[in-house]
Amino acid sequence: MKKILTLLVMTMTMALAACHQDNDDYMTLASIRLDGGDTLTIERVQAMAHVTNLNTRHVVSSADFTGAELQIELLRGSYQVNVEGIVSYTDRKGQHFLRSFRAVSDYVELVASGRSEATLNIIFLD
Repeated sequence: MKKILTLLVMTMTMALAACHQDNDDYMTLASIRLDGGDTLTIERVQAMAHVTNLNTRHVVSSADFTGAELQIELLRGSYQVNVEGIVSYTDRKGQHFLRSFRAVSDYVELVASGRSEATLNIIFLD
């Protein structure tokens, strides 16, 4: 009787462990890229990005740009993105510039289960 009870407990434990399902796919690695067009090559961006979830109104801010790209881990969903700062770039003639800019998107879908991408156009402020 003791062996049957032990066997029953082990079987139930294995069955419950097999039913467990991980749902780690709520997050996405959002890659926000700044686009200056065909006429310039962006070298460095020093800016603050504010990414607002349109459903929850939760705001994530980051200034961790690598070149013209920012990567943030977010919940999958629809977002508003605001970026403002300074960009260092070179034009087609090879001249170097340092200018203030902003980039805005009122609606960006960051819904892929692995990596989501969004591209924002730069608007120069001067």
